[in-house]
This record gives sequence, C-alpha cells and structure tokens, in this order.
Amino acid sequence: MTRTRIHGLEDARRALAAAAGAPVILDSPPGAAGLHGIGWWQALLRRLDEEFPGAPFEAVLDCGAAPGLALAALAAGIGAVRVATGPEALARLRAVAAETGARVEDASAPGPTARGGS
Repeated sequence: MTRTRIHGLEDARRALAAAAGAPVILDSPPGAAGLHGIGWWQALLRRLDEEFPGAPFEAVLDCGAAPGLALAALAAGIGAVRVATGPEALARLRAVAAETGARVEDASAPGPTARGGS
C-alpha cells in the first residue's frame, strides 16, 4: 500500500486520483493535530469521502509527541493516529483505539519511510 504525506485537501485529491482506486495511506504533516487541529482533519476526511466515495484509503493524523491529542483524536472518531510517546502511554492509547477499531502508530519506531510530498 502506498503512503503519501498530504498537507491539505489538494494534496489528498492528487494522491487519491493518482492511486486510481488502489489502496493508499494518507499521512498528515508531522504534528498536524496540534498545528491544524483535529477538526481540520475531520473536515478534510469528510470532504474526501464526499468527493471520492468508496475510495480505499486510510488517513493517519500525526499527533507529534502529544499523547493527549492522540487520545482526543481517538475520542473524536479519528480512525488512525501517529504519536511519539513512551511505551506505557502507547499501550494505553492502543487499548482505547481497540475499543473502536482505530489504530495507533508509534512515531518513534522505525518503519516505512516512503512518503510523498515534502
């Protein structure tokens, strides 16, 4: 599955159009939950759902080093968050996420580095 960092609606539109129906992961910019807000991400996802109905994508909101923002995002219904935090907080966040089928990525763990955008 392709991962692409998006900085807004236009980037997301381009990524989904380029994917042409293939599954894609849309990553927010680093720290976007604190910089732009959870509501910004929710509005962006609503717009994408309207414009690309049925498109197979997952969207990951980066919460930086703020587990509280990650918790708030999960409580607001965000399906996937990325956070840099300690193992205990990460485990608690993952337990909360499991209750709703959401996912928590560990931003401090090595992982795929293929990212589009800048």
